[in-house]
Amino acid sequence: MEQRLKIFVQVVKILLGILVIQCINLQVFHFSYYRRLSEQNCIRTIDLGIPRGKIFDRNGRILAEDKTCFHLVYVPYDLKEPETVASVLSSILGLDRRELLKELEKKSTNPFERRILKRDLTQSEIAAISEYAFKLPGVFVQAGLDRQYTLGTGACHLLGYTGEVSQEELDLLKDEGIKPGHYIGKYGIEKQYDQLLRGKSGGYQIEVDARGHQRRILKEISMVPGNNIILTIDQTIQEACINALGNREGAIIAMDPRNGEVLALVSNPSFEPLNVAKYLMSPYNRNNPFLNRAIAGQYAPGSIFKIITEIAALETGEIGEHDRIECTGSMEVGDRIFHCWKEEGHGWIDINQALPFSCNIFFGTVGMKLGVDKILEYAKLFDLGKPTGIDLPGERSGNLPSSEEAGGAINIAIGQGAISVTPVQLCTMISAVANGGNLWKPFVVKKIVAPDGKIIKEFQPSLKKTIFISDETLTILKRGLRNVVKFGTGAGANVPGIEIAGKTGTAQIAQKELGLPTRGAFACYAPADSPSIAMVVVLDEASSGQAARIAGSIIKRVFTSEETVSETTISETEQTQTLPSGSQGFE
Repeated sequence: MEQRLKIFVQVVKILLGILVIQCINLQVFHFSYYRRLSEQNCIRTIDLGIPRGKIFDRNGRILAEDKTCFHLVYVPYDLKEPETVASVLSSILGLDRRELLKELEKKSTNPFERRILKRDLTQSEIAAISEYAFKLPGVFVQAGLDRQYTLGTGACHLLGYTGEVSQEELDLLKDEGIKPGHYIGKYGIEKQYDQLLRGKSGGYQIEVDARGHQRRILKEISMVPGNNIILTIDQTIQEACINALGNREGAIIAMDPRNGEVLALVSNPSFEPLNVAKYLMSPYNRNNPFLNRAIAGQYAPGSIFKIITEIAALETGEIGEHDRIECTGSMEVGDRIFHCWKEEGHGWIDINQALPFSCNIFFGTVGMKLGVDKILEYAKLFDLGKPTGIDLPGERSGNLPSSEEAGGAINIAIGQGAISVTPVQLCTMISAVANGGNLWKPFVVKKIVAPDGKIIKEFQPSLKKTIFISDETLTILKRGLRNVVKFGTGAGANVPGIEIAGKTGTAQIAQKELGLPTRGAFACYAPADSPSIAMVVVLDEASSGQAARIAGSIIKRVFTSEETVSETTISETEQTQTLPSGSQGFE
């Protein structure tokens, strides 16, 4: 009996020893871990999001800013019956039950951290959630921030949008204080300058009961606002471009030819920056609404490229100002027939008539005199085939083909074949003509300003190069561009009292026999004698004459108080251009 008692005492001592060791382990070695776990269970941090700086136009008008609103949030730890919660929320908010359940059952790295289910609740939605609160344990209405864009879809490709950080982005940004559920810049200016626009998150530290309901606020964590950005954009010009383009697919970009400041940038189709998910689904995702056509749309320049051909021909002496070439409406080269857009031809003309009337036979003949290599040499002077370096994400370079891929001298001379350009490249090109040869780097951000008003950075114009063009060539070219608008193919852009100079360009999307429409473009500057604005209008399905009319209406709005011509008015006054048969029958 005594032996058994000794054994029992030893067992008790061992068990007590293990208990003491475990107590020491929990209370000393793992004290911090379990204290943190306990605090997370009764003390929660409510993150109100990361504030972002405002985005202004050049005149101080707000284009984007944060607004205070209410979000629907949930705490994974407190969510006991996700299927019931999903059903209730689906019925009162009209949300998809399966999508809700998928979100509610998503694994979280921190089950005590609140996650957003729906942003920017309406008053009626808040009332409905309050009414059914007893069926929604772990679900709350919480104050927060949301982004507001003054021009809505009209500046979406320029300003961009914000979105919830992805896991891949979180891995890259976790050292910058970014947490799951935070919003960052995803597109446009919001993405390009995200780090500068982002402030520091704030919120509250609260004590909760066993059901997760708030009992008291323990500490307030102040938000740190982000930096503000002042753009080179002029809201008045931006709105004029939006109104003039209407619902047409295409792009408009305007810049100051004296320094490269972008004054307006519009692309269609557009998207709602606060409802991006909608445009990822059919039918809204047709025709690529997220493509910024102004900087990433790659188009054949058409007859706008004749500006390059004329400069090359005059500078090399291949033609003189008064050298004449006969246009009969077509020309035969080998086994191919090339057509002019004017079936009956232009007759005997020199460069002073050929550019305003955009004669394909004249410029095709000049192209054969120059040869492909010389034409491409002058195109390279204007940096065609290279990104302009504009401070927006997603710019494409277009394509300046090799001599072998160009498709022949006639094609390249009139801006057809394998060559493609972006509207922003055409805008820098026409700007260089307008200012006498300076090729400026286009830019959209003018200043970065701290919340206290201190200027963090001011961006200066950047001159990429100066292209030498003789005064005689510039005089002939500028006179021709002015005549394009006075009595030529760009007469639709003519505005009484404002001298506009420009060049039209039309290209077929495919063979005329397929019955497909044309792409129309117009590159211009004004006033012709002292340019302060250069502009390119590209329409995916229209004529160059319609593009010219749109440009004219915008310039009229810029220099006068009259409103821009609407898209409907323009489409009614001029039908899409009909082209003669043949692979080269375009202006």
